[in-house]
Amino acid sequence: MLWYHYNVADARLAQHVERGIADGLLISCVASCSNLWALIMDAGPGFTSQVYELSPFFLHKEWIMEQWEKNYYISSIAGANNGSSLVVMSKGTQYTQQSYKVSDSFPFKWINKKWREGFHVTSMATAGSCWGVVMSRNAGFSDQVVELDFLYPSEGIHRRWDSGYRITSTAATWDQAALILSVPRRKPGDETQETLRTSQFPSTHVKEKWQKNLYVACLCYGRTVS
Repeated sequence: MLWYHYNVADARLAQHVERGIADGLLISCVASCSNLWALIMDAGPGFTSQVYELSPFFLHKEWIMEQWEKNYYISSIAGANNGSSLVVMSKGTQYTQQSYKVSDSFPFKWINKKWREGFHVTSMATAGSCWGVVMSRNAGFSDQVVELDFLYPSEGIHRRWDSGYRITSTAATWDQAALILSVPRRKPGDETQETLRTSQFPSTHVKEKWQKNLYVACLCYGRTVS
C-alpha cells in the first residue's frame, strides 16, 4: 500500500503523516516546492520506526544528533526556499554511521573525502541556494558518482545507466541540478528505472507506474526550463 500528498502546508503536515502511520505506512520520500511539502508514504521501505522534524532551520543539528543517540538514521530530507527543512529519521536502515554537510556550494571536496572513508551519499536537499548532503556508512553501494549540471544531465544519466548505475539521490537549486548515481552491492532482480520531468506534481503518472511495479525512488523540485 502506498500514497502520496503534495502541496502540503506546514500546519497540515502532521495530520497527513499521522493518517499514513495509522494505515501502517512510513515516509519513504519527501520534497518541497514553493515552501510546501510533498510526501510519499508506503508499507515497504523496511523501516521499523520513524521520527521527523519540521524545523525553521535547514537541517537542525541538535535534533539530528539527539536522534542519532537513539539509533535513528536520516532516511529522507527536504529543504524549502524559506530555509526551513523536513528531516525524516528511521530505525531499521542498514546504516552504521552518518555524517552530513550544509554548504553554500555543492560540497564536492567533502563528498570525495567521505567516499575515501567508506561513506556514500544517501540523501540530499537544498534550501534556496544552500546544499545539504547526508552520507552514510554501510549504504549498500559498491560505487557512486555525481552528475552536477545547469540542466538535467540526460546524456550522463543514460551513460551511467548502461554501466549499471542507478539514481539514488537528487536535489536542485534554481541554477544547478545534482544527481547521485550508485552501483548497488547486490544486483537487484528487476533493474528498471525511469525519470520524469514535469511542470507539476506527476500524480497520474505515479499511479500508472505503481500498477507496473515502479515506485518513486527520489523526488526533487528544480526550475522549469522551457
